[in-house]
Amino acid sequence: MYPSLALVRFQGRAALLLAVFSLGFVANPHLVAAPESSGDELRLAIVLTRHGVRSPLLTNEQLAAFSAQAWPKWEVGTGIQTPRGNELMGLMGDYYRARFIHEGALTGDPSQDANRVFVRADNDQRTIETGRILGKALQQLGEPDVHPLPAGTADPLFRTFKAHVGHPDTALAVSAVLGRMGGDARNLERAYARQFDELKGVLYGPNGNPGPDSPFNAPTVVAQGKKNYVVEITGPLTAALSCTDALLLEYTDGKPASEVGWGRLDSKTLTDLLSLHELFFDLADRTFYPAQVYASNLASHIVDTLEQAATGEPVPGAFGTPEERVVLLVGHDSNIANIGGLFGLNWYIGGSQMNPTFPGGSLLFELWKRPGPQGTCYVQVSYVAQTLDQMRDVTPLTLESPPVVAPVFVPGCSSSAPGYGAPLPAFVRQARKVIDPSFIVPEP
Repeated sequence: MYPSLALVRFQGRAALLLAVFSLGFVANPHLVAAPESSGDELRLAIVLTRHGVRSPLLTNEQLAAFSAQAWPKWEVGTGIQTPRGNELMGLMGDYYRARFIHEGALTGDPSQDANRVFVRADNDQRTIETGRILGKALQQLGEPDVHPLPAGTADPLFRTFKAHVGHPDTALAVSAVLGRMGGDARNLERAYARQFDELKGVLYGPNGNPGPDSPFNAPTVVAQGKKNYVVEITGPLTAALSCTDALLLEYTDGKPASEVGWGRLDSKTLTDLLSLHELFFDLADRTFYPAQVYASNLASHIVDTLEQAATGEPVPGAFGTPEERVVLLVGHDSNIANIGGLFGLNWYIGGSQMNPTFPGGSLLFELWKRPGPQGTCYVQVSYVAQTLDQMRDVTPLTLESPPVVAPVFVPGCSSSAPGYGAPLPAFVRQARKVIDPSFIVPEP
């Protein structure tokens, strides 16, 4: 769907790879970036992943304020990963295992691979369960060790502001967001009037309208955050976020078509409505200053871990040990958006708007080393996710039928090579430019 993406499929034939590289793109979106040369060694893969499909974060009673009809029931409580979500994460685990064995980070021998995987998760049920499922798929030897903080603790790795790290300037955060709206939040409602009307058609029926007390009729307000977020947006855009999130989850959880948007939603309409979903994340989580507050700590520890893998020596602040070859960091859509905003990363996959953060999707940081005793290291970044229909259809994932993998260009350090590899020293320098040390906690 997006033929400008320089994507390359896993294939054993060097001639085919060279042919693909010379073209710069291929039409099939189910492809995967390759190393810059066939002799390069994958030293480390860091998978910053969102948890799998869950139930909405709002109850049906709360969601009732946004629709004319009752929302479908869920088999689990609010914010809990569903059985379908578990199954889909298992498929992603199967893919990652096949991929990392193919690339050499894992051996295929469970007795060895059990010591090559490190799992760090936020302390929600959905993130811990995702870490357990992915870790088990990669290790293939009993239950993995998942490393969350104690329940009820705000984890500074995934929720920096809530954990009271540093001294964020909430007034500056408001200005940073409003400055992207031309200083007037009403500009959003004008620019996205068609999408708002389309969403209301799903929520209230083709001839229905929200009542006078509906959040869709309230003004958009950008305010200083107090508890969970450095900046808070209320009004129609936040209502749209809650609704499109619930509709996305209904679709990917495989609910009957009659229950997905009350039978008024297909994948094409859902993709269109996701522009409102991604707009919220673009403003609240990808705006540079809020992204600095939220992501500096996580990014710093990712950099420490890359340097540890490159040197083979322990580095303070790194995840795990130098012997581990795959690091799983299991967080939320906001964490992926925050890292994207901090580094200025952008990506597309088929059936999405710009910069999707789908359930189970991840930002993948791969550290490759060129051959020879003095071989240099470089970093390739990609976004990996199942498409909407792969999730709805529970499509098995293999190297021949993978999720979508979109290579990501890192401004300030990526090269023009296939996969946009960034020399590790350049990647580290760029990271240290955008990371704010005042929001770093020494221990990951």
